Amino acid sequence: MKIPQKHLMMCAAVAMVIALSACSGRTEQPAQDTGQVNSESSESAGEVNTEANNEATTAEVSSPDGTAEIVDTDEQTNSEAGGDNAAAEGTQELPDVLPTDFPMPDDAHIQLANSGDNDGKKTAMVIYTTEQDMKTVSKMYKDYFEAKKLTDAGQTLDDKNIIIQGTDPETKQQWSLIGGALASKEGTIELTLTWAES
Repeated sequence: MKIPQKHLMMCAAVAMVIALSACSGRTEQPAQDTGQVNSESSESAGEVNTEANNEATTAEVSSPDGTAEIVDTDEQTNSEAGGDNAAAEGTQELPDVLPTDFPMPDDAHIQLANSGDNDGKKTAMVIYTTEQDMKTVSKMYKDYFEAKKLTDAGQTLDDKNIIIQGTDPETKQQWSLIGGALASKEGTIELTLTWAES
């Protein structure tokens, strides 16, 4: 059963938020001045459940309307030639389909990038790191996405995390940027960008 692209993107974003909050290693409450703005979207994001064992890794994605799909991530290939859901193999370069005005930090190091086509709509995901401070990175992306005037938007900016999600009202492109300080590498921020045509 197919799950709409918007639901999958929101599920991925929710999973990243949970992962980032678990990895931040911070037990006290964040500062009161966090820059939070309307952090609830007008749609429910659904649930993501993962399960691992010695034989395979599977992920069950459930949407608010009750549909679900179980995917065996160990056996799934990156693309099927000519398929509607073909995805490019992961690279360390920005996907060509990503809008050219998207800003990247000068010292950005791309860990993984891929793009694909889902039922005729282009998608992209980029995971990258920077050693710029969180204040500088947050300002750059806050300014960029404020200029786009995202709808169905949610935003959380503080000294440890950046979460910006929404839809560009002009192009109908869906954006999700989630990042935080890496616990394993002090002074480094890891960001995950997901983008899709709508």
